[in-house]
Amino acid sequence: MTTVLSHGPLETDVPDIRPTLQGSVGTATRVTLIAAGAATGAGIAILSGPSNITALTTAVVGAGLVTSLAANWSTCGMSVAGVVAAPKQPDRKGSSTPIRRLGWHALGSVTTGAVTGALIGGLGAAVSGYIPIGWALAAWAVLALAYGLHELGVLNMPTPMRRQQLPRHLRRTMAPWKVSLIFGAIIGPGFLIFIRSSAYYLLALGVIASGSPLLGAALFTVVSLGRCMPSLAAIVHTRRGGSMPGFLSIMCVVDRRVQSITGAALITLGAFAAASLI
Repeated sequence: MTTVLSHGPLETDVPDIRPTLQGSVGTATRVTLIAAGAATGAGIAILSGPSNITALTTAVVGAGLVTSLAANWSTCGMSVAGVVAAPKQPDRKGSSTPIRRLGWHALGSVTTGAVTGALIGGLGAAVSGYIPIGWALAAWAVLALAYGLHELGVLNMPTPMRRQQLPRHLRRTMAPWKVSLIFGAIIGPGFLIFIRSSAYYLLALGVIASGSPLLGAALFTVVSLGRCMPSLAAIVHTRRGGSMPGFLSIMCVVDRRVQSITGAALITLGAFAAASLI
């Protein structure tokens, strides 16, 4: 699973240079991930024997945790990291620092993310009486398995989204802390830009099926905090003497590793949900 980029550190974030999934993670490894994920998820369900509602809640919480890891390593995530972790320019006013900008970014993301999760949960509560919980769990399980295979390059599932990058021109026209806050507010809901990971779909559908605004707000808050990881990693990398171009190059490789782990995790959750119905 070793991938070496055939170029030097990048001066800008160019998404097209990301290695392919097939070039990053071998076929044998992906097959192993699929088999291990399915066996693990089904085994846990058979041993624990959860009720349908417990299985659904567990699966949705799992999807939230996966999303908090998987949704970050996009061009937008790297753009945020470039704003948050960059040293303050001498001609900029104020006392902005990377840690403070990370705080502003987290605030913006959590604020809009929590509201979005609560609204999605409220939508589910409004329609929960019309869909039996067993049917909802079965449908979620099928989609989780399908999108897990999609992440691992086996299937090609639909990925509806607003294919829009963050407004990068703001980096040249506004104070860095304001850009960090605004970027966080845009990223928080998860649906206003590119959706990097299929786990987002399973999270949203699971929150609807659960019909809980509180669970929705909590899980989207976790995702919002998780989306600060690239910026935090960039701060640590640069403080240890690394460069942002070098960091972007490393993340291009990490991106595909995370994608593979995501696929295996979704298959695990899907198998767990399916086996819980038996």
